[in-house]
Amino acid sequence: MKSNRRTHHIIWPEYFDSGLSRSEGRRVPKELSVGSPDPENIYNVCRKMGLNPVLEKDSSHPSTWDRASGRVKVPISDNKGKLIIEIAKRLPRS
Repeated sequence: MKSNRRTHHIIWPEYFDSGLSRSEGRRVPKELSVGSPDPENIYNVCRKMGLNPVLEKDSSHPSTWDRASGRVKVPISDNKGKLIIEIAKRLPRS
């Protein structure tokens, strides 16, 4: 029998997108957001944090199902909100 327990947090680039409002999916404060966040950058930050991430390039956020933005899966180890903030602090600003 399969367990219903989640084993991974899903981290979407939309969480860090400065072009989105909070109601459109951004989860970090404006000062920590970036323009056009790249899932590969998020993956690299998670890898450097030692989170053992998995990059899924062909995934689409449910609110933008018609556009494959990619996503990063990381094993659950911390509060997702805190994790997102820590990733945002380390994302390259350009």
